[in-house]
Amino acid sequence: MKKISLFILLCILGLYTHAQRQASNWYFGYGAGVEFNLANNSVTSVDNGQLFTNEGCSSISDELGNLLFYTDGTTVWNRNHEQMLNGNNLFGDSSSAQSAIIVPKPDDENVYYIFTVDTTTRAEEPNYGFNYSIVNMTLDGGLGGIILKNSNLLPFCSEKLTAVQKDCVTKSIWVITFASENGDEGEFNTFHAFEITDTGVNLNAVKSTLPFFIQDKRGYLKVSPDGSKMALANSRNGLFLFDFDVLTGQASNSLELTISDFRSGFPYGIEFSPNNELLYVHSSNDFFDQTDPSNNNIPSNHSSLLVQFNLSVPNIQASEFIVDDRSLYRGALQLGPNGKIYRALSATYGQGLPYLGVINNPNNVGVSCNYQHNAVSLSPKNSSQGLPPFIASFFNQEIDIIKNGESATTLELCEGDSYTLSATELPGATYTWTLDEILLPESDYDLTVTNSGYYEVYIDPNNGDCAIEGDAFVIFEPNPSPINHTIIQCDEDGFKDGFTIFNLNEANNALTGNNDELSTVFYSDSARIMEIDGNSFLNTSNPQTIYVELINTRTGCFNYSELVLNVSLTDSNDVELEVCDDDSIEDGLYEFNLTDIESEIINGLPTGLEVSYYETYENALLENNSLENSYTNTTAYNQTIYARVENANNCYGISEISLIVHKLPEIITEDITYYCTNIFPDSISIDALSSNETSTDYTYSWSTGENTFSININEAKDYIVTVTNSNMCSKSRTIKVEASSIASINKIEVNDANVNNIITVLAFGDGEYQYRLLDENNVIYKDYQDSNVFENVFPGIYTVTVKDFKNNCGIVNDKVSVIGFPKFFSPNNDGKHDTWQVYGVSSMFQPNTKIRIFDRYGKLLKELSPSSEGWDGSFKGQKLPADDYWFTVVLDDGRIFKDHFTLKI
Repeated sequence: MKKISLFILLCILGLYTHAQRQASNWYFGYGAGVEFNLANNSVTSVDNGQLFTNEGCSSISDELGNLLFYTDGTTVWNRNHEQMLNGNNLFGDSSSAQSAIIVPKPDDENVYYIFTVDTTTRAEEPNYGFNYSIVNMTLDGGLGGIILKNSNLLPFCSEKLTAVQKDCVTKSIWVITFASENGDEGEFNTFHAFEITDTGVNLNAVKSTLPFFIQDKRGYLKVSPDGSKMALANSRNGLFLFDFDVLTGQASNSLELTISDFRSGFPYGIEFSPNNELLYVHSSNDFFDQTDPSNNNIPSNHSSLLVQFNLSVPNIQASEFIVDDRSLYRGALQLGPNGKIYRALSATYGQGLPYLGVINNPNNVGVSCNYQHNAVSLSPKNSSQGLPPFIASFFNQEIDIIKNGESATTLELCEGDSYTLSATELPGATYTWTLDEILLPESDYDLTVTNSGYYEVYIDPNNGDCAIEGDAFVIFEPNPSPINHTIIQCDEDGFKDGFTIFNLNEANNALTGNNDELSTVFYSDSARIMEIDGNSFLNTSNPQTIYVELINTRTGCFNYSELVLNVSLTDSNDVELEVCDDDSIEDGLYEFNLTDIESEIINGLPTGLEVSYYETYENALLENNSLENSYTNTTAYNQTIYARVENANNCYGISEISLIVHKLPEIITEDITYYCTNIFPDSISIDALSSNETSTDYTYSWSTGENTFSININEAKDYIVTVTNSNMCSKSRTIKVEASSIASINKIEVNDANVNNIITVLAFGDGEYQYRLLDENNVIYKDYQDSNVFENVFPGIYTVTVKDFKNNCGIVNDKVSVIGFPKFFSPNNDGKHDTWQVYGVSSMFQPNTKIRIFDRYGKLLKELSPSSEGWDGSFKGQKLPADDYWFTVVLDDGRIFKDHFTLKI
C-alpha cells in the first residue's frame, strides 16, 4: 500500500477515531438520558428527552458528539426534542427489547437507517417483523426527516437487533436479527445478517441457521467490538455464544452458557468488554416457572444477577463469576464511549429507578472489574429495562496505549509526573498523535505526555491492513498546596516541664485548608520515614517540628508541610460550681450549665479566649470527646471535670472544674396533726421537723412569718415551713392541721327485749370517734370500735363511752338500759341466779315499771319493784316447787311483756 498524504490520513483518522462519539448521547427509560463528554471524560445526566419506554430505544450523534435524533422504535425525535418530520408510526415497539438501532450510511454523513423490530408478546396485535426507514438530515433545516418508512425485510422476527462494521475498507455494516429461516412465524433458529453499503441495504440476507430452535424471542443480541463473537440472550431459553465472521456475516460454533443460580437464571441484557475477552450478562427471575413457557406471571420479589464469563479460557462455563447479586428487575447492558459498561436498573416492570449501574473496568477479570451500583444519578427521571444499542465497532479499542495493567482508558497522574503512552511498534507504520483533536508533531510509536487531555493515536500499517487506533484520557491532578501550622498545647497534668501529649489530628483542618479530599500522615524526622501516631504524641522537645505528608485520597497526589508543636506554660483558673440537689429526685446528679462559670475561668486572662469542657484531663489535652455546655455529672454529689482554654486551637491552660451537688435538708416534707376546736382559743405547738429529725444547722421560715423551730397555732389549716441547711439548700415541709373536737351524744337508740339487742349511739362533732360499752360494774363489755352500733348486747344497764381518737380531744359518757327477761333462776343461795328480776330496770330506768309473777293457774304470787333485788321463789314464806311461772311487765314507756320462766331447784 502506498504512503498516503497527511491530509488523507487525517480524514481517515476523523472517520475512525470519532466513531465512538456517535454514541455520546443516550435517551432511554422514563424521560432519562446521559451525555458523554470524551474531552473531559465526564458522564452527565440530562432530562430533556421525550422518550417514555419500558424497553426499546436508540439514539445517534454526529462525529463530534452532537445529538442528531433518537427513537423508541415508533416515534423519532430530532435534536430539539421535537417529533422529526414524518417521524411517526414506525413499526418498532417500546416494549420490544431492542426495538430499534440506528446505522449511518457508509460515506454519506446525511443519511441514516433506522432498523426496527416489533414486539413478540402481544398475541392480539399483528407483528410487523423487521423493517427499516431512511432519515435524510438535510431536511427541515438540518433537523432531518424520514424519506422512506417501514420497508419490510422480514415479515416476522424476534425482539433482537445488533450491528457491526464489516471492514475498514468498504465501511459496510452488518445489521443482524434473529428469526425463523424464512422470516415467518415458525420457531426461531436463524440469524439474518443484512449488509448496508454505500449503495444502500442489500435485501438478501446472509443466513446462519442453528440446529436448534428458540421459543422466547425476548432479550438482547450483541456482537463484540471487534466483530469476532456474538451472544444471544433469551429470557426463557438460555444464553448462547457464537463465533462471528465479519467478512462473511456468518455465525457458527454455538456454545450454550448457563447461569448456575436458578433464582436469577433468565438472561436479558448482555455486553462484551472493550477487549472482546469478557462477556457480561444481566439475568433475573423473570418468570415463576422456567419449565412452563405459558407462565407469564412476573414474580413480586425480583432477584437479579450480574455475571461475568471469561471467553479467553478453555472452559468458559467454569469461568462464571457473579459480579453483583441483589433484588432487582431485568435490564440491559451497554458499552459506553468511555470504555465502561452501563446497567439499566428497574425495581419491577413499569417501575424504574433513578440510577444506572456501571462496570468501571470491564476488561478486568473477577471483582477487579469494579462494579458500582447506583453510580449515575438520573433524578428526577428513571431508568427502565432498556438502553440504546449501537454499532459494536464504535467501541473497538484495538490497542492499549496506557499499559499500566488497569485495563482502562483513563490515566490519572500528579502534577510534575511524566508518563509515556506507547502504541504497538510496527515496522514501516505511520503514527499520528492528537491531543484534544489537535495534531501533535510526534510521529513515533510512543509519546511522553505532560498535559491533561484526550490523546489519540492512529496507526497506518502501510501494508494493506486496516488502521489501528488507541486513545487515553490523561488527567494531571494538582498536588496539594502545603500549609504549615503551629499547635500550642497545655502542659500535661499541670507540671510545667514543657512536655505533654498532642493530638496532631486537631491540626488537620488547618494543614489541609478544610479540604475533605486531603489526609495527613505525620513523621518525626525530616526524611519522613518514622511515622508517628497522630492521635496521641508526646513531644520530645519544646518546641518541636513534625513533618507532614498531605495526600489527596482521590488522586493519590501528595505534598509536604510542617507542623510545629509548642507547649504553653500559662494557666487558667480552677473553679467550683455549686448547686443544690433537685428536690424531685435527690440523687446527687444535676444538669449544669457550664457557661455559667466561663467568666470565672478566664478572669484576669487575655481577651479572645475560647473555653471547652472535657471529662478527663487527657481528653482536654487531646481535645477528644468534648462536652456539651449542658452537662449532667456522672459521679453523684462531687465530680471534677476539665476546661480547656485556648486561642485559635492553641491551648492557654486547663482548669479543674469542681461540680458540687449539695444535699437538701433531710426532712419529712408532709405531715398531719389535729387541733381540738373545743379548747379554742387555747393553742398547740407544731414543729418544723418530725420527732426523728434533728435541727442542727437548720434555719426556718414559716408561712406565718415566724422563723423559730416551733410555732403555736389555734387554727386548723395548712402551715408551710422552709428548712434551709448550712449550704443554703432548702426544702419545704407542709404540716396539715385538721380540726377535731370532743363528741356530743345526741341520742342513744336501743332495740331490746329481743334475741339480738342493739344499741345505736348517735354522736356529732368535728372529730372522728370510737365507741365503747362498760357494764354496770364499769368493766369493759365491748371495747372501743369504729362503729357506733353494738349488736347482741346482753340485757342490763351500761355506760356508753365516745372518744375522739384522732387527737384525744376528750371522752363523753352516757348510761343506757337494755331490757331483758331471765329464762330461769335457782334460789339455792349459791350466789348465782338466786332471784328473778327484769334486766335493765332500776330507779333510773323504767322506775315505775309494774312487775307481777303468777303460777300456772294464774294466781298472783309476787309484785316486784324495779329497784328491788327480785323474787326469791317463795310465797308467804314458803319455798315454791320447781316449775314454770308466768309474769307480766308493764314498762314506763308503755310496753307490755308477758312470758314465763323456770324455777330450778
